[in-house]
Amino acid sequence: MKKYYSILIALCFCNVNLIFSQQKVALQSNGTTTIFGGSDPFTAAYNASVNGDTLYLPGGTIPYPTTINKGLVIIGAGHYPDSTIATGKTVLTGSLTISEDADNLQLEGIELTGTISFTGNHKVDSVIIRRCKFHNISYIGTGITPCINNNIVENVIIGDATFTNATSSMLSNNIINGRIINANNIGISNNILLYNAANSGGYSYNVTFNNVDNCFISNNIIFRNWGGASWIYSLSDLNTFSNNIFSVVPNTGTNIFSNNYNSIDLATVFISQTGNLFSYSDDYQLVNHATYVGIDNTQVGIYGGIYPYKKGAVPHNPHIQINNNATTTDANGNLQIQIQVEAQND
Repeated sequence: MKKYYSILIALCFCNVNLIFSQQKVALQSNGTTTIFGGSDPFTAAYNASVNGDTLYLPGGTIPYPTTINKGLVIIGAGHYPDSTIATGKTVLTGSLTISEDADNLQLEGIELTGTISFTGNHKVDSVIIRRCKFHNISYIGTGITPCINNNIVENVIIGDATFTNATSSMLSNNIINGRIINANNIGISNNILLYNAANSGGYSYNVTFNNVDNCFISNNIIFRNWGGASWIYSLSDLNTFSNNIFSVVPNTGTNIFSNNYNSIDLATVFISQTGNLFSYSDDYQLVNHATYVGIDNTQVGIYGGIYPYKKGAVPHNPHIQINNNATTTDANGNLQIQIQVEAQND
């Protein structure tokens, strides 16, 4: 059940500029909360943190440590414009590297303008990245020391997802513009895979699944139909494709295909969707949930499965919905502020 809290705070005017002129990052550690300000509060909070701590990031574009090497929980304000009106979305400009001591890292509610990369051949386990937006995600390496038990869920991925140095992990309930590359033993479920680029340089480079083996691929909506070609994959073997929606009849090769929905006009599937790029203005809910049922008896696409997509990708921590501030102080020098917060339960 959703809960709402209205908070009326009387602030002395002399403190208003101090409170609102700087971005603040909260570090929660061992039951104690510390607030960091200054020119780079995220890095300051990160440097003071230890494994298991939680960092809460503000809205706005904020400087950040470009390498994460601790098992932290890092939560931003979100990235959907209509869900961050009161706070602004949390934006990190550039790319982010995750290194070997970041087991159990959780990232949520952040827009990263660049790529999330895992340091080459570093084994980083039990990472969760959810309700974020970023360009690419890349597990770099040879697969000798693979990352395991990583869950990439409920994200918007503008580019490719490359799993060269990962296995026994999950890519689920994401909206992905690009390809899935070099995946072995990855669960790929309930995604919307928008990729449909023209062929150039051979099929190996311009298909949805490139060098994907031994994966269970279910409940996805797969747009690939360039030129009416049946090839949605290349160099990919021993996968099982179940209960996916295809706009073509895919070639099978050495893969198993069962209970898929073939030759579907995707213009009839969604409430409102156009093109092959993610858009905040599109509505990716299905016109009829009962028409396309997944292997788990939930609906195909991002609103079914184990990790149903949260509308607006709102982070799971309490979310500020309304932030109404008076523009002037009263006769006593106090500033009236009204904040409405929604308590999240998922």
